[in-house]
Amino acid sequence: MKKILALVMALVLVLLVVPSLAEMKEITYCVPRTVENLEDSPFHIAQRLLAEQGITMNIQETFGTTDTKMVATNQAQFCGPGPFYVLSAVAEGLPIKAIIGYDTINIWGMAVTSDSPIKSFDDMIGAQEKYGHKLTVALGDPSWEMLVTPTLKAAGVDTVNDLEFVVAGENRYVQVAEKKLDMLFTWPGECWQLIGQNYDFVYIDGNDVLKTSSNPLCTSQYMIDNEPETVKAFVNAMQQAVYAVHYNPEAAAAIMATDYPHIDVTWKAAKFIQEGRNYQMFGKPGSETEAEILKCPGKQSEEAWKLNMQAALDSGTIAEELPLDKVFTNEFIDENIDYSKVEAFMDSIDVATVAARYAAE
Repeated sequence: MKKILALVMALVLVLLVVPSLAEMKEITYCVPRTVENLEDSPFHIAQRLLAEQGITMNIQETFGTTDTKMVATNQAQFCGPGPFYVLSAVAEGLPIKAIIGYDTINIWGMAVTSDSPIKSFDDMIGAQEKYGHKLTVALGDPSWEMLVTPTLKAAGVDTVNDLEFVVAGENRYVQVAEKKLDMLFTWPGECWQLIGQNYDFVYIDGNDVLKTSSNPLCTSQYMIDNEPETVKAFVNAMQQAVYAVHYNPEAAAAIMATDYPHIDVTWKAAKFIQEGRNYQMFGKPGSETEAEILKCPGKQSEEAWKLNMQAALDSGTIAEELPLDKVFTNEFIDENIDYSKVEAFMDSIDVATVAARYAAE
């Protein structure tokens, strides 16, 4: 009996002096696609940072808009839907809220081959008069038309008379590269990967004509009310992780290559994927947008949300304006993070050894 009591006391003491064992938490982040994606470097860095605090973050595949529904019902804790999906969910009464900016610029743009006569959104205006036909836009899914339409309208493009949207499936970029279709609806993360794979594409940036924000990261009102410290830990880890990818994108590429060694890419493509991820989180390299976001990664812009709201109203996604405090909050954002620890972690990654396992190009 004494031995049992001593063992129990020893276990209690271990739990007291090692809080990570006593306070172990498990959270789930949902993605509306396959989990194995080399672009997800911030989440893989955040997993490592959260593990140090005794928090296990799982990444789970979902389909369509089930990510928001799972978070709203606390079957998962975090997700990253597009702003229209956030606004639509809130309008439908789902108790979710955006808690940190992730893709903090308008990421929706077009890619064309370098020899295309289309160099800008202006070149798309009056297409039938200029080129004798509507310009064809390759989509992966019919719903994607809704994503790019606000940007096209802001640029003055007539989506009915100037363009024809074509659902071309997963390999839609091949049809653009082969000039069977004129333009590829895309985003920096995808476009930079394709360029890294030696596709001769040039990106036409939607953020130049409509400065909204794209996918934030969301949680439920339940988590905000009942697990605020967990929400804060997640947001803080993501702020550091977003910064870390910008600080050392090659190390981010090495982390993803280590986590998914079976994904067959060249080292050039692996690096370009991280450059594209940075573009989505910070905007064009060297721009004022990048400098502003670097002051506080993850902080959401009220003006960007107002623009998203108006675009959602104009498109009929929502029927009436929503109170912004029901849509997003910056209450969990830390504006005074010391990034030296995560910088040291990124600097410790043996990039050369990982890179040596891959073909250069």
